Amino acid sequence: MVKKKLKVNPYLLLILAFLGVVLVGSFLLSMPFAFNNNPNNEWCHVGSYLDAFFTSLAAMTLTGVTTYPEGLANTLSISGQIIVLVLVQIGGLGIVTFLTFFLVLLRRRLQFKDRLLISQAIAFNNYAEITKYVNRLIIITAVCELVGIGLGVPVFNAMFPGQPLKIIYYSVFYSISAFNNAGFDLFQGTASMIYNLSIAGGNAIETTNWLYYYCNFYLAFLSLLGGISFLVIIDIVFGRKPPRRWSSYTKICLTMTATVILVMTSLLFLTDGIKYENPMNLFEAFMTILNCRTAGFSVYPIEEISVPGKMILGVTMIIGGSPLSTAGGIKVTTVFIIVLSIISYFRGKVLAPFKRVYSYNMIAKSMSLVYIVVGFLLLAFFALVGFGVRDTTTLSENVKSNLVGSYLFEVLSCFSNVGFQTGLESHLSVGSCIILCLLMLVGHVGPMTFFQLFQNNLDKKPTMHYSFVEEDILIG
Repeated sequence: MVKKKLKVNPYLLLILAFLGVVLVGSFLLSMPFAFNNNPNNEWCHVGSYLDAFFTSLAAMTLTGVTTYPEGLANTLSISGQIIVLVLVQIGGLGIVTFLTFFLVLLRRRLQFKDRLLISQAIAFNNYAEITKYVNRLIIITAVCELVGIGLGVPVFNAMFPGQPLKIIYYSVFYSISAFNNAGFDLFQGTASMIYNLSIAGGNAIETTNWLYYYCNFYLAFLSLLGGISFLVIIDIVFGRKPPRRWSSYTKICLTMTATVILVMTSLLFLTDGIKYENPMNLFEAFMTILNCRTAGFSVYPIEEISVPGKMILGVTMIIGGSPLSTAGGIKVTTVFIIVLSIISYFRGKVLAPFKRVYSYNMIAKSMSLVYIVVGFLLLAFFALVGFGVRDTTTLSENVKSNLVGSYLFEVLSCFSNVGFQTGLESHLSVGSCIILCLLMLVGHVGPMTFFQLFQNNLDKKPTMHYSFVEEDILIG
C-alpha cells in the first residue's frame, strides 16, 4: 500500500508562518524590557496583550498604527522599538524571502519542489530564477536602506546636534520605516510622521527653509522606491536596457504610478486648496498623495482635510502601489487592466498598450478582486461601527463630529496598510481592534491568497469537452 504524501498548501503555510512571527513579536512586546518607565518590571506595563499583538501585526503588515495612547516612542523602550523595527524589516522583505536567503546562505541546494513552493508563496512565476530573485531583492533592500540612512543624517543632525548615537538611530529607524512603507512615528501625536518631524524639529525644520523640503523628499523618495515593485527595480538596474526595451510590466507600473499621483494630486488640490481655513498648497497636496499610497506620511494634518479630500485619499489608498513591493492596496496593475478593458469596450476594439494584449482571465481576475475588496470593506465598516469605541466622551471634538467618517477612514487605512491615524486607535473596543487586525492581515497578504486557502481552482483554465449556445441578455 502506497502512502500518499501530505500536500501542503503554500498559501496556508505563508499565513501560518506570518502569524507565527506576529505572535513571537507580540510576546516580546509584552515583556517588561519593552516598555519605558516600568520600575516594577510589569508584564504588559501599558495596555493589554491585545495592544502588543496589534502593534506587532501593524509592524509585520507595514501599517504603522498603534493603540498605545502615548504613542510608540513614549510607550516602548529602545528595545521595544528595535523589536518593532525588526518586524517591519521581516514584513517588508517577506518571511519566505528571509527563509530562502538563509537557506542559500547555509549553502543548502533548493530542490524543484522547494522552488515551486517558494514561487507560489511569494507570487513569483519564474521558479527557476527564484534564488537569483531573492538575492537581488536583499541587495536592493540593503542598498536603498543604507542610502536612506545617509540621506536622513542631515535631518536628524539639525534636530539633535552633538548627539551622534541618536542621529544614527533615528536615521536607521526612519530609513527602514520609510522604505518598507510602514510609517511608524517616534514623535508624539496621531498626525503623520513628516508633520510631527516639522513640529519636533522646531526652528530646525520650518516650512520656509530647505531642510523642510529635503525632509519631505527624502522620506517620499524612500517610500516610492519601496512601493514601485522589486521587479521594476531589477529590470531597470540589473537589466541594463534602454527604457524602450523595459518589460511591459515595468512600463505599466511606472506609467500608472505617475498617472495616479498626478491625477489625485490635482483633485486634492482642487478640493482642499480653496478652503477658507488653512488651505492646502500644491506642494502639500503632492506630498500627501505621494505618501498616502501606502507610506502614511503627510505634510498636512489629516484631521483638517475636507470630506471630499478624504474620499480622494481613500481611493488613492485602495489603489496602493505595485505588486511584489512593500506597498498595499489592490495595486496599480489591477486598475490598469480594468481601465484598459473599459476603454476597449467603449472604443469597440482591442487595445494593445506597449504592444501587448491581455487575456480575459486577467480582466476577470481584476474585476473579481475589486468586487471582493469592496464587499469585504463594507462588511468590515459595518462591523467596526457596530463594535465602536469604549467611551465616546474621551474622543476629541474633531473625531466626534465625524465619527462615522473616521470609522470608514480607519477601515481604508488599515486594509491598504497605510497607517493614517484618526485618533480612534487608543479608544477602540476589543471587537474593533480585532476587525482592524483582520483588515491589516488580509490587506498585506492579499484577498486572493485567502481564497486560495479554500479554492484550488483559481487561475486554472476550465476543461470542457462540450460547449453551450452563447446568448446575450439585457444589461443596464
